[in-house]
Amino acid sequence: MRFSTSPILLLCLILPLVLASCGSTNRLLKAKPAPLSPFFEQPEQALDSRKKLAFHKVWKTQDKEVEAIAVKKQRLYIAPVNLEHLRPVKKILVRNEISWGSIDRRENEMALKLRNEFAKAYVNSPNPRYIIVKQPGPDTLTLELAIVELNPTSPKGNAVKTALKFVVGPVAGLGGYFTKGNMAIEGRVRDSKSGKLFFQFADNEADKMTFYSLRDFTPYGHAGYAIRKWAEQFELMTRSEPGRKLKDTYALTLMPY
Repeated sequence: MRFSTSPILLLCLILPLVLASCGSTNRLLKAKPAPLSPFFEQPEQALDSRKKLAFHKVWKTQDKEVEAIAVKKQRLYIAPVNLEHLRPVKKILVRNEISWGSIDRRENEMALKLRNEFAKAYVNSPNPRYIIVKQPGPDTLTLELAIVELNPTSPKGNAVKTALKFVVGPVAGLGGYFTKGNMAIEGRVRDSKSGKLFFQFADNEADKMTFYSLRDFTPYGHAGYAIRKWAEQFELMTRSEPGRKLKDTYALTLMPY
């Protein structure tokens, strides 16, 4: 008996292997870095870290005294997420859906989720570097997070795009440019006692390339996924040996949820 393989199925099988074996290909398909906001201090000293870490930009203090104090601390306070530098929604299609009332703005909800997921990553870690505490103190570091971009996914646009795939084929996927959302965050770690800055990072994640995913049909499904991954990556980074290369997430996913 002969079996025929559709081009889409073949792509499903091959593309993840290509991405896994070629980091440069994955970086090419991933979201580009978002402009740094005023939340990020010393932006001119930010370094591109995409080849080593899971974040676009990082900064680390060159003050050896600050570093020596920071590395000794084992407690981490996560401050409420900053929304002061959140930029307006960029894409016209999503802006229209917001004005029509089919998409709600959920900045506060996503800010709370971001804070909770970062804390949860340490609680669930097999070997956490830090103990999460509810208040900052002389023996803690403070993690400050900011959401600087939050562009929802267009569920209606993705529904039309998915329907067109059955009519005009995979070329309909090009419509994803108009329906994709993205989320960009920045983070600062400082000594809670002195207030001196120890570490900063910034990253931007767009909706994953998918053939079919339930996240495509919810405004903040992809953003929620990005938040969980950021939390896991940050927690892993804090307990990894210096210089260890940490993998970024893939631009494509075959997971339906």
